[in-house]
Amino acid sequence: MQVQEVVSFLKQTPPFDDLAPHVLESVCRDLSVVYLASGEHLLPEPQLLLIRSGLFALNTEQQRLTHLQSGDFYGYQLLLTGLADPDTILCEEDGLVYFLPQESFDKLRHQYKNFDLFFQRLFSRRLHLYQSNKQQSTSTLKVADLVTRRKVSIASSNTVQQAALLMTEQRVSCLLIEQDEQLVGILTDRDLRSRVVAKSLPASTTVSEVMTKTPQSIETDRFAFEAIQQMSQYNIHHLPVEQDGKAIGVLTTTDLIRSQQEHPVYLISHIHRQHQAEGLNAITPQVQQLAMQLAEQQIPSYEVSSVLTSIMDALAQSWLQIAEQQLGPAPCVYSWLGFGSQARRDMLPSADQDNALLLEKEPSGAVADYFSALADIVCNGLASSGQALCDGHIMASNPELRLSLKGWSNRFAKWLNTPAPQALLSSSIFFDMRLIYGSKALFNVLQQDVLARCKNNELFLYHLAKNATERQPPLGFFKHFLLEQDGRQRKGLDLKKRGISLITDLVRVYALSAGIHAVNTRERLALLQQQAVLTQRQHQNLQGAFDVLAHLRWQLQAEDLKRGRHLSNLLDPSQLNLLQRHQLKDAFAVIIDEQQVLRQRFCREI
Repeated sequence: MQVQEVVSFLKQTPPFDDLAPHVLESVCRDLSVVYLASGEHLLPEPQLLLIRSGLFALNTEQQRLTHLQSGDFYGYQLLLTGLADPDTILCEEDGLVYFLPQESFDKLRHQYKNFDLFFQRLFSRRLHLYQSNKQQSTSTLKVADLVTRRKVSIASSNTVQQAALLMTEQRVSCLLIEQDEQLVGILTDRDLRSRVVAKSLPASTTVSEVMTKTPQSIETDRFAFEAIQQMSQYNIHHLPVEQDGKAIGVLTTTDLIRSQQEHPVYLISHIHRQHQAEGLNAITPQVQQLAMQLAEQQIPSYEVSSVLTSIMDALAQSWLQIAEQQLGPAPCVYSWLGFGSQARRDMLPSADQDNALLLEKEPSGAVADYFSALADIVCNGLASSGQALCDGHIMASNPELRLSLKGWSNRFAKWLNTPAPQALLSSSIFFDMRLIYGSKALFNVLQQDVLARCKNNELFLYHLAKNATERQPPLGFFKHFLLEQDGRQRKGLDLKKRGISLITDLVRVYALSAGIHAVNTRERLALLQQQAVLTQRQHQNLQGAFDVLAHLRWQLQAEDLKRGRHLSNLLDPSQLNLLQRHQLKDAFAVIIDEQQVLRQRFCREI
């Protein structure tokens, strides 16, 4: 073992980087080195394990907990408590690991306070990881946790009498209608009452004549509160569940009622039951209370964001329905679009409005008047429900953001074909868009048109990548934090503008270059790895950095909510513990490295 080489590695690895050079040399003499090949296992031992290189999967008997890579530790829980969790470590990529004996570990803990504090904090995080994987939070139930994987189906050519007999025999309240293993419809007991019996149709009527065609469906990995939102929005009681594009069962309102104890679906369901402005105006305190409950339960930030985004989606949908009640039916088909954090499903309580209208017809005359009034009702309504108006006027109440399909296509074409850097900087938010309400078909046409224009558009991607790398994380040359000040005389690190947004921006470039439909940053990263646009290491590093920054930002805003303060993105790093400061520096370092990769890939002279 080359001592100086190991010392150099330890100097870059917290908490060893706080130790003096002569101490590190002593540590090196105590270390043993083991090479592991892919497929080999490690069993817990009373030693501190430090990963030098390679990739290792940490598993329990039931599931995978996490991955370990260069700079990660294992074994400290056994050294600190004398107790070991039933874990196994599988080498997935060949690598080197260092082992430090317990005697050396204990000596360092007793002599160096920060060393001891680092591993105490690490153990607390490890314990939370283990427990959160063992116990499902009632606030983050997934569809897969609720649906019974029992599919009862029938062909559309069968008669309603055969369908009724099958439903009676199987004791189910609905049947899935499939053709070539693809879901084409659903038949419920309510359909039999209202479409067959009430209309005196004969028992020989075919299922295809009375079934609901192309029904709503949901994937197994979606949250339960998303399912109830979908069912409330479309007034349905049976929701087919799909996995990998094939139906596996049906989620019913009864299934959801059983899961609703202390669950955000209560609030979402309550929002959808409001048909008057007064009911929606009183929502803000309930949303804030729910946010604080999620903070107390230590729900991961990305799950909190998904919950809050679903609530804001429900509010927008309810305000649109109220507007339609007041104004009458819309003069044409339309789509209400969400941009930015709402489109990406990463909203926090501080998020303001970013929305627009996509219209089937040109906005002139009566059409223009109707949608102007509708946008004013909805945007002002959302503001009264707690979602602030956008300072930059990226809202449907802005007439420049109420356009026909042709109008939006022309606007995107201008940004794409003649991408002026400043104009593109202010317009990048529009490339993260999602349908909130209205015509899915209309939205799909626009989205597909935009993605087709983006893919392989070298000039556009050049400028988009250049803009994405203009701002740097607040990390100095010697890895010290660079603080800035906001208008409220607070100093700190802007976790959104100088952290999360930088990751969002660079991931967007990759996603648009690959024609990926997803807009959520975590989903984009997973798809980019699947398509080999990013390596597994890039995916892990970027997601890890994103999660660290998002978690710290959520903690910051949760504390602001608790204390009744203005919600801020500005974090004072002196309030962080040693481990958090190291994690934050690592996250910023990942961004700097990946910005350089992005420049090399897209910013060559063209």
